[in-house]
Amino acid sequence: MKIGTYYYPEQWPQDQWERDFDQMAAMRLQIVHMAEFAWHAMEPREGEFRFEWLDRCLELAKARKMDVILCTPTAAPPVWLVTRHPDILPIDDCGRAARPGGRRHYTPASQAYQDAARRIVTAMADRFGNHPSVIGWQIDNEYSGALDQSEQTHRAFQQWLRAKYQTIEKLNAAWGLQFWNQYFDDFAQIKLSPRRDAGYGNPHHVLDSLRFWSHAFAQFNKLQADILKPRVGDRFITTNFMPFHPEVDPAEMKDDLTLFSWDAYPVAGREVAPGNDEYRIADPAQLGFLHEQMASYTGRWGVLELQPGHVNWSSYPVLPYPGAIRLWIWTALAHGAEFVTTYRFRQPRFGVELFHDGLIEPDGVSPSPGGQQFVQAIDELKLIDQAKWNQDAGAIDAARTIGLVFDFDQLFYFESLPQAKRWNQPHWLRLWYAAAARLGLRVKILHPKQDWPKELKLVVVPAMQMVDPADVKQMTRFVADGGHLVITCRTGWMDRTGQLFEGKTAQPVLDLIGGEIEAYDSLPEQTWGHVDLDGHKHPWGVWADLLYAREGTKVLAKYADQFYAGAAAVTQCRHENGGATTYVGVHGEASFVDALMEKVATQAGLERATLPSRVQLIRRGPYRVLLNYQDKAYAAPAPPRVKFLVGSRRVDPAGVAIWEE
Repeated sequence: MKIGTYYYPEQWPQDQWERDFDQMAAMRLQIVHMAEFAWHAMEPREGEFRFEWLDRCLELAKARKMDVILCTPTAAPPVWLVTRHPDILPIDDCGRAARPGGRRHYTPASQAYQDAARRIVTAMADRFGNHPSVIGWQIDNEYSGALDQSEQTHRAFQQWLRAKYQTIEKLNAAWGLQFWNQYFDDFAQIKLSPRRDAGYGNPHHVLDSLRFWSHAFAQFNKLQADILKPRVGDRFITTNFMPFHPEVDPAEMKDDLTLFSWDAYPVAGREVAPGNDEYRIADPAQLGFLHEQMASYTGRWGVLELQPGHVNWSSYPVLPYPGAIRLWIWTALAHGAEFVTTYRFRQPRFGVELFHDGLIEPDGVSPSPGGQQFVQAIDELKLIDQAKWNQDAGAIDAARTIGLVFDFDQLFYFESLPQAKRWNQPHWLRLWYAAAARLGLRVKILHPKQDWPKELKLVVVPAMQMVDPADVKQMTRFVADGGHLVITCRTGWMDRTGQLFEGKTAQPVLDLIGGEIEAYDSLPEQTWGHVDLDGHKHPWGVWADLLYAREGTKVLAKYADQFYAGAAAVTQCRHENGGATTYVGVHGEASFVDALMEKVATQAGLERATLPSRVQLIRRGPYRVLLNYQDKAYAAPAPPRVKFLVGSRRVDPAGVAIWEE
């Protein structure tokens, strides 16, 4: 476990570099990340490479025993490249080309851009691939961008469709083009969708457009990874993903990246009318889910950009709660991060991000409040025996772990045709994660077409609307083996083309749930219904299936109001070998999901340690890590007379306590 920072030497006078590296060393930072966005500094003209400045910075790091993560600069093409090859620029749906001046002004389908990227990445890898200070490489930066409408992207999309469907007749059938007589006669007639929502267009066309766009970035990433792999030895290769961004499916890069990482900005000013100070501390469920998602691909992961304080792009730039940044660091480490680095070391004095805090204030020498918290966490990390911390890492504690299925493909569909305005798939996933964490359970993120670990006793499948026979077979097999399966509303409605099954609603899973879905409802914004679970009423408003339970299927919860009061909302079907399926027909709020999770976890025989909402207790070998995301103090549930390595029994708001049992 190491802690470090991003540094942009090309943005500062060279006579300040040594002072800056001395400051990093004085703060005991262990990693420095460089070269991101520095394409012009490394290649000021086509084929003319200037790496001497980066050589010097690597030696400055080496002299201070700091590790280095190098980044390929392809997220920000230089102006000279745009001037020479204007076709690298993406085109919007009005036919306007993007302009230089920011970043991500390229289309991954551009052959000219691929050639330029191949040239700079090869030169970098040849020069620095075996440098002893370099521990890993980051490719590009935060893959994303509006759907490009250039002819080269349309051609690439057509090629992708040909490979997927083989014939235009199969595409016409998969896209349901008999609807409104939209038939295509040739793949050459098809263009990438201009938008991510279907509007009154074809949702199947949009769905495949989003899939292709993710594929295009994955192929661009593969181009660079294929250059790096033979040149960098056993150093890791990664890129930095953004949380729940439905633009790039990380799973598409599983074979090309050896380590997965993401950018964590926990306090981004998105909360509406918060009722307490927790909006200054963050949502631990989102952080925890993303940490576990990154761990789910190759088992190796880290946090590349961790918010160091204010950010320039938030809706309202709140001041993080005292200690929150240290809390975020420890949260990542407790979940198994190999490293945590922050964007960035020095607060910039110019550019659009000049209000983005760094570890160092604009004077270039004074640690910011976030910088001080980084130093505190680094010093606390020395108190931990990392061998003990990582003992049994990757092993599943069957008594304290659940599975949570995350199918990125569903994000594409819910973005293109959500049906209910209030439906928010990432929020629904976080509610289930938070409910498990509140019970002290560890959550293992599962993916379709991935074998579920046999040790798991409980698996939750939230809104897997598109399924294929293999998905249903996997769920059926889990229950047949004695597992407890939780399926929520909007599961099993469609095949993988996005077409409804010819049959009753959710036909493929009806035998699993032991019932049928008679109808569904969704309420206007700020309107709430209630569902009765074990004598307690919980609010709902997003979605509600009205269920019919077959003989032998038990009703666990009913609707408490609306004209269908008394209708079944949650059912449970018992199967042979002790397996069970709980069907959650209602998208309830946190209190409902918490209560239901506790009920099914008890039935599944899991060991629980009920905690307040927003408090997490994580086990790392013999260590226990208590993370308090509340805005009030909490007493750590540690044995009497235990010695705390970090913190104390009283855990203040945004506080951390670590002890050994």
